[in-house]
Amino acid sequence: MIITGKYAASNIIFQQGLILDTDKKCYIKTKKIVHLFDVSDKCKPLPKLDYVLMFRTLYAKCEPCSTEDFNNSAVVQLSLVYNKNRRLIVDESKDMQGIIEKAKNISDVLNLKIRDSATDRRNSKWLPYTK
Repeated sequence: MIITGKYAASNIIFQQGLILDTDKKCYIKTKKIVHLFDVSDKCKPLPKLDYVLMFRTLYAKCEPCSTEDFNNSAVVQLSLVYNKNRRLIVDESKDMQGIIEKAKNISDVLNLKIRDSATDRRNSKWLPYTK
C-alpha cells in the first residue's frame, strides 16, 4: 500500500511530502518547487516504529489566542513515532476525519497503536486497536 501526504507549511510555490510504501516498509521524502522541480530522496527503510501519533499544531502561535482560535486555525499532524520521541511526519491537514482514516489505515497495515492528542490536547488517549 502506498500512502502519500504533504506537510511543513506546503503552499503553491514550495511543497514537502512523504510517500510511505508499507509493502516494502520504506519511505521517500519529496520536495517540489513550483511544480517544476521534483527532488526526492531514495526509498529509506522504516525504523522500528513505536506508534502512530495524531496531534494539533500551529506554525505561528500568538499568545493572546484563545483555545477556540487554536482549534480553528491549527492543523492536525500525523506522525510515526520511533526511538521513543523521534517522529516521521506523514501528513498534515485541517481535515480531522481524513487524518483519522489515514491513521487507521497505517495502524492496520503496520500493526501499530494510535495515540490521539488532537481531539483533546491536554488529555491524549490511545485509540482502541481495531484489528
